[in-house]
Amino acid sequence: MGTLLLALGGALVLALVVFFVCEEKSLKDADFSDMKGLCTTELDPKECMSKFDTVKYMFIYIAVLFIADLVVANTIFKANEFGLTEVLLYTFVPSLVGSWLILLIKWKYQPVIKLASSFMYGAGYMGASILAFVISFLVLA
Repeated sequence: MGTLLLALGGALVLALVVFFVCEEKSLKDADFSDMKGLCTTELDPKECMSKFDTVKYMFIYIAVLFIADLVVANTIFKANEFGLTEVLLYTFVPSLVGSWLILLIKWKYQPVIKLASSFMYGAGYMGASILAFVISFLVLA
């Protein structure tokens, strides 16, 4: 049980650090000091995606997590013969806790941006984790 808790904590910390670095890199040229403009002016999604490189940094985030999850799946989960319960815990607990932490940070100042960030963090983490475990247990078995 201790090994699983260490894996959960390590996954949460790694995912949060990588996500915050990628998010800061993607939003370094953004001016979100006036959040009213985000809801009142119509923004072109293509312009936002190209200006802030959000898609590129999300792929970097997912790739880093995929590699880390692949290593964890092969070294910890297979070695300790963990089952589906542990895999589901590893997939959903860090995703939920990390999403909640992102929502709590600056919720009062940037609610729309943090809601989108929370969703991107959770979806990216779950996608990378699920793909890594599928490859580890079904393809590399």
